[in-house]
Amino acid sequence: MYLENNIPNWQFDDEFDGGEESCGRVIVNLYLYIRNQPSDYRILVISRDPGAPVEIPAWCRMTKNELTSMQHPYYLITLKPVLKKR
Repeated sequence: MYLENNIPNWQFDDEFDGGEESCGRVIVNLYLYIRNQPSDYRILVISRDPGAPVEIPAWCRMTKNELTSMQHPYYLITLKPVLKKR
């Protein structure tokens, strides 16, 4: 079990704990959570899945969100700026 005092000393706006879910499920739930958040919002994502060190950075690259820092099982993601529609 991961204790709160193990969380890296990162600045973030909110925390998203994926629990014991597989990384794929964490990413789907994270997407649903962030879709209404503002750009530059910093989220601490916790994913204990052993595949997370590969899958979360790949998801960030695909979605253009910034993986600011990572220290498994903790991932700091800064949301990309929202493009304005004309």
